[in-house]
Amino acid sequence: MILNRSLVGLMFSAALVLVTSSGMAHATDYTVKQASIAEYIHLQGVVESTNSATVSAQVSGRIEAVNVDVGDQVEAGATIVTITSVDQYQAVAQAQAQVAAARATLVAEQQEFDRVTKLVAQKLVPDAELDRAKARLDNANAQLKAAQAAAKRAQEQLSYTAVKAPYSGVVSERLVEPGELVQPGTPLMSGFDPAELRVHVDLPALFAPAVEQFKWAEVAGLKPVAQRLFPTIHSASSTVRLRLNLPADGNLLPGQWLPVVVQVGEHEGLLVPQQAVLQRGELTMVRMQDNSWRAVRLGLTQNGQVEVVSGLKAGEVIRYE
Repeated sequence: MILNRSLVGLMFSAALVLVTSSGMAHATDYTVKQASIAEYIHLQGVVESTNSATVSAQVSGRIEAVNVDVGDQVEAGATIVTITSVDQYQAVAQAQAQVAAARATLVAEQQEFDRVTKLVAQKLVPDAELDRAKARLDNANAQLKAAQAAAKRAQEQLSYTAVKAPYSGVVSERLVEPGELVQPGTPLMSGFDPAELRVHVDLPALFAPAVEQFKWAEVAGLKPVAQRLFPTIHSASSTVRLRLNLPADGNLLPGQWLPVVVQVGEHEGLLVPQQAVLQRGELTMVRMQDNSWRAVRLGLTQNGQVEVVSGLKAGEVIRYE
Protein backbone atom coordinates (compact mmCIF):
# COMPACT_ATOMS: atom_id res chain seq x y z
CA MET A 1 0.00 0.00 0.00
CA ILE A 2 2.83 2.40 0.79
CA LEU A 3 4.48 1.51 -2.49
CA ASN A 4 1.26 2.26 -4.35
CA ARG A 5 0.94 5.71 -2.72
CA SER A 6 4.55 6.54 -3.64
CA LEU A 7 3.92 5.48 -7.20
CA VAL A 8 0.78 7.65 -7.39
CA GLY A 9 2.72 10.60 -5.98
CA LEU A 10 5.47 10.21 -8.57
CA MET A 11 2.91 10.01 -11.37
CA PHE A 12 1.09 13.16 -10.07
CA SER A 13 4.40 15.08 -9.85
CA ALA A 14 5.35 14.06 -13.38
CA ALA A 15 1.98 15.15 -14.69
CA LEU A 16 2.26 18.50 -12.87
CA VAL A 17 5.71 19.11 -14.36
CA LEU A 18 4.40 18.17 -17.79
CA VAL A 19 1.39 20.53 -17.57
CA THR A 20 3.53 23.39 -16.21
CA SER A 21 6.13 22.92 -18.90
CA SER A 22 3.43 22.78 -21.56
CA GLY A 23 1.84 26.01 -20.25
CA MET A 24 5.16 27.79 -20.00
CA ALA A 25 5.95 26.88 -23.59
CA HIS A 26 3.23 29.34 -24.66
CA ALA A 27 4.27 32.12 -22.28
CA THR A 28 5.30 35.49 -23.74
CA ASP A 29 8.00 37.72 -22.28
CA TYR A 30 7.42 41.45 -22.51
CA THR A 31 9.98 44.16 -21.75
CA VAL A 32 8.40 47.12 -19.99
CA LYS A 33 9.11 50.35 -21.89
CA GLN A 34 8.49 54.03 -21.43
CA ALA A 35 5.80 55.34 -23.79
CA SER A 36 3.65 58.40 -24.47
CA ILE A 37 0.19 57.86 -23.03
CA ALA A 38 -2.71 59.90 -24.39
CA GLU A 39 -5.22 61.46 -22.00
CA TYR A 40 -8.88 61.63 -23.02
CA ILE A 41 -12.20 62.96 -21.84
CA HIS A 42 -15.40 61.05 -22.57
CA LEU A 43 -18.49 62.96 -23.66
CA GLN A 44 -21.89 62.37 -25.28
CA GLY A 45 -23.03 64.03 -28.49
CA VAL A 46 -26.15 64.05 -30.67
CA VAL A 47 -25.93 63.37 -34.39
CA GLU A 48 -27.34 66.07 -36.63
CA SER A 49 -27.39 66.63 -40.38
CA THR A 50 -25.21 69.33 -41.92
CA ASN A 51 -27.87 69.81 -44.59
CA SER A 52 -31.38 69.68 -43.16
CA ALA A 53 -34.30 71.88 -44.09
CA THR A 54 -38.05 72.31 -44.03
CA VAL A 55 -39.45 73.22 -47.43
CA SER A 56 -42.30 75.76 -47.31
CA ALA A 57 -44.89 76.94 -49.81
CA GLN A 58 -44.05 80.10 -51.76
CA VAL A 59 -47.51 80.57 -53.29
CA SER A 60 -51.06 80.16 -52.04
CA GLY A 61 -53.21 77.32 -53.29
CA ARG A 62 -54.48 73.85 -52.55
CA ILE A 63 -52.22 70.80 -52.29
CA GLU A 64 -52.76 68.80 -55.45
CA ALA A 65 -50.29 65.92 -54.87
CA VAL A 66 -47.67 64.78 -52.37
CA ASN A 67 -45.19 62.68 -54.30
CA VAL A 68 -42.94 61.37 -51.50
CA ASP A 69 -43.36 60.08 -47.96
CA VAL A 70 -41.29 59.76 -44.79
CA GLY A 71 -38.17 57.67 -45.35
CA ASP A 72 -38.12 58.10 -49.13
CA GLN A 73 -34.83 58.90 -50.85
CA VAL A 74 -35.20 62.03 -52.98
CA GLU A 75 -32.88 63.35 -55.67
CA ALA A 76 -32.04 67.05 -55.92
CA GLY A 77 -34.56 68.89 -58.10
CA ALA A 78 -37.26 66.21 -57.86
CA THR A 79 -40.84 67.49 -57.47
CA ILE A 80 -42.01 66.52 -53.99
CA VAL A 81 -45.29 68.49 -53.71
CA THR A 82 -47.60 70.00 -56.34
CA ILE A 83 -49.91 72.95 -55.59
CA THR A 84 -53.02 73.79 -57.66
CA SER A 85 -51.87 76.33 -60.25
CA VAL A 86 -55.07 77.80 -61.87
CA ASP A 87 -54.41 81.33 -60.56
CA GLN A 88 -50.77 81.18 -61.52
CA TYR A 89 -51.56 80.02 -65.08
CA GLN A 90 -54.02 82.88 -65.45
CA ALA A 91 -51.44 85.35 -64.19
CA VAL A 92 -48.91 84.06 -66.71
CA ALA A 93 -51.43 84.34 -69.57
CA GLN A 94 -52.33 87.87 -68.58
CA ALA A 95 -48.68 88.90 -68.31
CA GLN A 96 -47.90 87.40 -71.71
CA ALA A 97 -50.81 89.35 -73.23
CA GLN A 98 -49.45 92.55 -71.73
CA VAL A 99 -46.04 91.81 -73.24
CA ALA A 100 -47.62 91.32 -76.68
CA ALA A 101 -49.53 94.57 -76.36
CA ALA A 102 -46.46 96.49 -75.22
CA ARG A 103 -44.42 95.02 -78.08
CA ALA A 104 -47.08 96.11 -80.62
CA THR A 105 -47.10 99.63 -79.15
CA LEU A 106 -43.31 99.76 -79.38
CA VAL A 107 -43.41 98.75 -83.06
CA ALA A 108 -45.98 101.47 -83.80
CA GLU A 109 -44.01 104.13 -81.94
CA GLN A 110 -40.81 103.08 -83.71
CA GLN A 111 -42.51 103.50 -87.07
CA GLU A 112 -43.88 106.88 -86.02
CA PHE A 113 -40.44 107.97 -84.85
CA ASP A 114 -38.89 106.95 -88.17
CA ARG A 115 -41.60 108.87 -90.10
CA VAL A 116 -41.17 112.03 -88.03
CA THR A 117 -37.41 111.80 -88.40
CA LYS A 118 -37.76 111.90 -92.21
CA LEU A 119 -40.19 114.80 -92.06
CA VAL A 120 -37.88 116.79 -89.78
CA ALA A 121 -35.00 116.13 -92.16
CA GLN A 122 -37.16 117.52 -94.99
CA LYS A 123 -38.05 120.60 -92.88
CA LEU A 124 -41.72 119.70 -93.12
CA VAL A 125 -42.36 119.55 -89.36
CA PRO A 126 -40.66 121.37 -86.48
CA ASP A 127 -37.93 119.70 -84.41
CA ALA A 128 -40.28 119.61 -81.41
CA GLU A 129 -42.29 116.86 -83.15
CA LEU A 130 -39.18 114.69 -83.25
CA ASP A 131 -38.65 115.21 -79.51
CA ARG A 132 -42.23 114.17 -78.77
CA ALA A 133 -41.94 111.10 -81.01
CA LYS A 134 -38.71 110.15 -79.25
CA ALA A 135 -40.38 110.48 -75.82
CA ARG A 136 -43.29 108.25 -76.93
CA LEU A 137 -40.81 105.67 -78.29
CA ASP A 138 -38.84 105.65 -75.04
CA ASN A 139 -42.05 105.25 -73.05
CA ALA A 140 -43.15 102.32 -75.22
CA ASN A 141 -39.75 100.68 -74.76
CA ALA A 142 -40.02 101.10 -70.97
CA GLN A 143 -43.56 99.69 -70.98
CA LEU A 144 -42.32 96.60 -72.84
CA LYS A 145 -39.53 96.03 -70.32
CA ALA A 146 -42.00 96.39 -67.43
CA ALA A 147 -44.38 93.90 -69.06
CA GLN A 148 -41.56 91.44 -69.65
CA ALA A 149 -40.48 91.72 -66.00
CA ALA A 150 -44.08 91.10 -64.88
CA ALA A 151 -44.26 88.04 -67.14
CA LYS A 152 -41.04 86.72 -65.68
CA ARG A 153 -42.41 87.14 -62.16
CA ALA A 154 -45.64 85.39 -63.11
CA GLN A 155 -43.69 82.51 -64.65
CA GLU A 156 -41.59 82.26 -61.50
CA GLN A 157 -44.71 82.15 -59.36
CA LEU A 158 -46.03 79.37 -61.57
CA SER A 159 -42.80 77.40 -61.07
CA TYR A 160 -43.32 77.58 -57.29
CA THR A 161 -46.42 75.41 -57.64
CA ALA A 162 -44.09 72.45 -58.31
CA VAL A 163 -42.11 72.29 -55.06
CA LYS A 164 -38.69 70.72 -55.65
CA ALA A 165 -36.12 69.14 -53.35
CA PRO A 166 -33.24 71.58 -52.73
CA TYR A 167 -30.72 68.71 -52.45
CA SER A 168 -30.55 64.92 -52.44
CA GLY A 169 -31.61 63.41 -49.14
CA VAL A 170 -34.17 61.50 -47.09
CA VAL A 171 -37.63 62.75 -46.14
CA SER A 172 -37.87 63.01 -42.35
CA GLU A 173 -41.31 64.60 -41.92
CA ARG A 174 -44.42 65.06 -44.08
CA LEU A 175 -46.45 68.08 -43.01
CA VAL A 176 -49.31 68.35 -45.55
CA GLU A 177 -51.85 66.13 -47.27
CA PRO A 178 -53.64 66.49 -50.64
CA GLY A 179 -56.54 68.93 -50.49
CA GLU A 180 -55.10 71.17 -47.78
CA LEU A 181 -55.07 74.91 -48.39
CA VAL A 182 -51.63 76.51 -47.98
CA GLN A 183 -50.30 80.05 -47.91
CA PRO A 184 -46.77 81.36 -48.56
CA GLY A 185 -44.63 80.17 -45.66
CA THR A 186 -46.70 77.06 -44.83
CA PRO A 187 -44.27 74.16 -44.03
CA LEU A 188 -44.68 71.28 -46.47
CA MET A 189 -41.94 68.70 -45.86
CA SER A 190 -38.68 68.24 -43.94
CA GLY A 191 -35.62 66.27 -44.99
CA PHE A 192 -31.91 65.81 -44.46
CA ASP A 193 -28.82 64.68 -46.35
CA PRO A 194 -27.51 61.43 -44.74
CA ALA A 195 -24.16 61.81 -46.52
CA GLU A 196 -23.18 64.82 -44.38
CA LEU A 197 -23.65 64.28 -40.65
CA ARG A 198 -21.93 65.87 -37.67
CA VAL A 199 -21.85 65.86 -33.89
CA HIS A 200 -21.63 68.83 -31.54
CA VAL A 201 -20.19 68.35 -28.04
CA ASP A 202 -19.58 70.88 -25.29
CA LEU A 203 -16.34 70.43 -23.35
CA PRO A 204 -14.86 72.40 -20.43
CA ALA A 205 -13.17 75.56 -21.67
CA LEU A 206 -9.90 74.73 -19.88
CA PHE A 207 -9.39 71.86 -22.37
CA ALA A 208 -9.76 74.10 -25.44
CA PRO A 209 -6.00 74.74 -26.00
CA ALA A 210 -5.20 71.00 -25.73
CA VAL A 211 -8.03 70.06 -28.11
CA GLU A 212 -6.69 72.57 -30.62
CA GLN A 213 -3.18 71.17 -30.18
CA PHE A 214 -3.87 67.43 -30.52
CA LYS A 215 -6.85 67.57 -32.91
CA TRP A 216 -7.81 63.95 -32.12
CA ALA A 217 -11.32 62.72 -31.49
CA GLU A 218 -13.42 59.62 -32.04
CA VAL A 219 -17.20 59.23 -32.29
CA ALA A 220 -18.47 55.72 -31.52
CA GLY A 221 -15.32 54.25 -33.04
CA LEU A 222 -15.48 56.50 -36.13
CA LYS A 223 -12.76 59.00 -37.00
CA PRO A 224 -14.21 62.43 -37.90
CA VAL A 225 -13.27 63.74 -41.33
CA ALA A 226 -12.96 67.28 -39.92
CA GLN A 227 -13.31 69.08 -36.62
CA ARG A 228 -13.76 72.70 -35.62
CA LEU A 229 -13.51 74.30 -32.19
CA PHE A 230 -15.83 77.26 -31.77
CA PRO A 231 -14.01 80.52 -30.87
CA THR A 232 -16.39 81.53 -28.05
CA ILE A 233 -17.02 80.28 -24.51
CA HIS A 234 -20.54 79.79 -23.18
CA SER A 235 -20.68 82.13 -20.22
CA ALA A 236 -23.21 80.14 -18.15
CA SER A 237 -21.54 76.72 -18.42
CA SER A 238 -17.94 77.78 -19.22
CA THR A 239 -17.85 75.28 -22.07
CA VAL A 240 -16.57 75.39 -25.63
CA ARG A 241 -18.41 73.71 -28.49
CA LEU A 242 -16.57 71.21 -30.68
CA ARG A 243 -18.03 70.25 -34.05
CA LEU A 244 -17.04 66.88 -35.54
CA ASN A 245 -17.94 66.06 -39.16
CA LEU A 246 -18.60 62.34 -39.59
CA PRO A 247 -17.72 60.05 -42.52
CA ALA A 248 -20.48 59.33 -45.03
CA ASP A 249 -20.51 55.55 -44.52
CA GLY A 250 -21.14 55.55 -40.77
CA ASN A 251 -24.77 54.24 -41.01
CA LEU A 252 -25.87 56.88 -38.52
CA LEU A 253 -29.09 58.87 -38.24
CA PRO A 254 -29.84 62.36 -36.88
CA GLY A 255 -30.95 62.28 -33.26
CA GLN A 256 -28.69 59.42 -32.16
CA TRP A 257 -26.73 59.87 -28.93
CA LEU A 258 -23.14 58.66 -29.39
CA PRO A 259 -20.07 58.42 -27.13
CA VAL A 260 -17.36 60.92 -28.04
CA VAL A 261 -13.71 60.62 -26.98
CA VAL A 262 -11.48 63.68 -27.26
CA GLN A 263 -7.74 63.81 -26.56
CA VAL A 264 -6.84 66.58 -24.11
CA GLY A 265 -3.24 65.73 -23.18
CA GLU A 266 -0.46 63.14 -22.96
CA HIS A 267 2.22 62.06 -20.50
CA GLU A 268 5.10 59.60 -20.27
CA GLY A 269 4.42 56.31 -18.53
CA LEU A 270 4.80 52.52 -18.58
CA LEU A 271 2.42 50.38 -20.64
CA VAL A 272 1.94 46.60 -20.41
CA PRO A 273 -0.49 44.28 -22.26
CA GLN A 274 -3.83 44.13 -20.53
CA GLN A 275 -3.79 40.31 -20.45
CA ALA A 276 -0.57 40.40 -18.41
CA VAL A 277 -2.46 41.87 -15.44
CA LEU A 278 -4.26 39.50 -13.04
CA GLN A 279 -6.51 40.24 -10.11
CA ARG A 280 -5.64 38.16 -7.02
CA GLY A 281 -8.16 39.05 -4.36
CA GLU A 282 -7.71 42.74 -3.63
CA LEU A 283 -4.29 42.84 -5.27
CA THR A 284 -3.49 43.60 -8.90
CA MET A 285 -0.53 41.44 -9.94
CA VAL A 286 1.84 40.79 -12.83
CA ARG A 287 4.13 37.79 -13.20
CA MET A 288 7.83 38.54 -13.60
CA GLN A 289 10.22 36.68 -15.89
CA ASP A 290 11.40 34.49 -12.98
CA ASN A 291 7.73 33.47 -12.39
CA SER A 292 7.48 35.51 -9.19
CA TRP A 293 4.46 37.78 -8.68
CA ARG A 294 4.50 41.52 -8.08
CA ALA A 295 1.74 43.88 -7.05
CA VAL A 296 1.19 46.93 -9.27
CA ARG A 297 -1.05 49.98 -9.37
CA LEU A 298 -2.75 50.75 -12.66
CA GLY A 299 -3.73 53.90 -14.51
CA LEU A 300 -5.29 54.45 -17.92
CA THR A 301 -6.37 51.64 -20.22
CA GLN A 302 -6.27 52.09 -23.99
CA ASN A 303 -5.83 50.00 -27.14
CA GLY A 304 -5.43 46.71 -25.27
CA GLN A 305 -2.73 48.08 -22.96
CA VAL A 306 -2.81 49.41 -19.42
CA GLU A 307 -0.62 51.96 -17.69
CA VAL A 308 1.38 50.83 -14.66
CA VAL A 309 1.62 53.75 -12.26
CA SER A 310 3.80 51.94 -9.69
CA GLY A 311 5.33 48.50 -9.11
CA LEU A 312 7.40 48.22 -12.30
CA LYS A 313 10.35 50.00 -13.88
CA ALA A 314 11.32 50.45 -17.51
CA GLY A 315 13.49 47.57 -18.70
CA GLU A 316 12.00 44.92 -16.43
CA VAL A 317 10.56 41.83 -18.11
CA ILE A 318 7.15 40.39 -17.31
CA ARG A 319 5.66 37.12 -18.48
CA TYR A 320 2.12 36.30 -19.47
CA GLU A 321 0.24 33.66 -21.41
